[in-house]
Amino acid sequence: MYRLMIVEDEQAIAQGIANSLPWEEWGFQISRVCSNGEEALEAIAVECPDLVLSDIRMPKMDGLELMKRLNKEYPHIRIVILSGYNDFEYLQTAIQNGVSEYLLKPTDIDEFEEVFRKMKKKLDEDVERRLSDEEARQLREQKRCNALIKGYGYNEDEMEQLFEGECRFSVMFFYLEDSQKNDRNVNYHLTVQVLKALREYQHLDDISGKFFLNYEERLTGILMLPPDEKEETLREKTEKLLQYVKESTGICLSVGISSFCVDYQMLPQCYEQAKCCVSQKIFKEKKDLIMYYDEIREADFDYYTISFDDAKIMEYILKQEKEKLMEALDSTFSVFYDRVISDYGYINRLCLELLFHISRKLLRCSVQMEKVMKEQGCRYSDIYKKDTLKEKRDFLYLVLSESSKACKEMRGENKKRSSLASAIREIVDLEFTSNKISLEYIAGKVHKNTAYISKIFKSEFECNFSEYVTQKRVEKSKELLSDPSLKIYEIAEALGWADVSNYIKVFKKSCGMSPNEYRNFVEGARSGRE
Repeated sequence: MYRLMIVEDEQAIAQGIANSLPWEEWGFQISRVCSNGEEALEAIAVECPDLVLSDIRMPKMDGLELMKRLNKEYPHIRIVILSGYNDFEYLQTAIQNGVSEYLLKPTDIDEFEEVFRKMKKKLDEDVERRLSDEEARQLREQKRCNALIKGYGYNEDEMEQLFEGECRFSVMFFYLEDSQKNDRNVNYHLTVQVLKALREYQHLDDISGKFFLNYEERLTGILMLPPDEKEETLREKTEKLLQYVKESTGICLSVGISSFCVDYQMLPQCYEQAKCCVSQKIFKEKKDLIMYYDEIREADFDYYTISFDDAKIMEYILKQEKEKLMEALDSTFSVFYDRVISDYGYINRLCLELLFHISRKLLRCSVQMEKVMKEQGCRYSDIYKKDTLKEKRDFLYLVLSESSKACKEMRGENKKRSSLASAIREIVDLEFTSNKISLEYIAGKVHKNTAYISKIFKSEFECNFSEYVTQKRVEKSKELLSDPSLKIYEIAEALGWADVSNYIKVFKKSCGMSPNEYRNFVEGARSGRE
């Protein structure tokens, strides 16, 4: 996917181009929309686009001046001109400054597609041409290094070429503090930027080894120390290495470092050790951490016995005691601070288990946690994106404190709820698993028309009839999923879904995971406690 920058001073046109065309289908991703050449030049240094689509006439710096600057300072960036002026002089100047294509306003989608499919082909050719002998060598070296940490596909001759002389090996695994959790493309560019800085400093400080991008697109290093060199030297060089990366790129790194080995065939184990070190960052708040495998020890307590006090937490939610709610969360999380556990995924399971339990209890108060989370712009699965214990605790507190607020509001509404509304809800709560449940069915039960029943439902329960029934079914299905003897399709049928695929789709939309994933989570949490 190539990065495209749009430079256009008329915002309506710029946003129309950016948002109304199928850029991804053509192989492009919009990196930035700028209003003039001056703004574009500042952004280019940060965004690193592959292609610029620019208007000609703009304030501050027009398209012609921008082309000249790009041709001089960023000759590798391709340029497409978009202009309403069919002027030979403009076209001639554009060609002289390396413009690849020239589009005249107004331009339809077919013309855009033709031009940008051509540009995609040219950019592909550019990439191939830029793969110099040195880059090709680095790619081959990266392939060999990946084979090393995987433990296969290498031979003695290659190893002698890759690592000369007698030495000890250690593996480094890097964590980018500034990674963007939802943008793989941005993360890749950041990673490549850091990799370049690591290799630069490697030559400055005479560090023996290889820095490369591993098969998981994560930064990794294989370091070599002569037999007589002290390990303290590695510590000093690592600190200076992280500082150099921070100063030259503005990106903070943390790193896990494995034990030393004398045989390169032990590098797969060293790789796993380094990854294990970085995983312990979840228990730390500090940036620029250097974590050594030889200094970490498995926690000396059975952390699978640790759990949240659901009953107390629910009590604090109902009583609006937010300080005690935070204390209850802290009391559990504090057990893990500055401890090392190998199954750090247990923290996520613990958090999800709490949320699922509380969500079922909240239904008795007519509060839907999924609705609360939607209003806050989050989902259950967001817990996996929180990198530290503090972030996970804050996420839980946000969801639970907002649920507490919803309980208070609902209690006020309950006092106003009419006897008819109560009768309607009682019928739905008893018969929500039935295929015959519908507005018409309820209307017949209470002798009212469907429009009136729908109005009562929305005003009294703050959701429509189908949403309420769906949520009741989803919550009931969570209980049934804890029974491994029940098939997914059997649960769907038992709860009134005629189509099991529709049930799976509704469940995933509500919970952020499929029924099968939820079942695996419940079984994992149960086996962990056992």
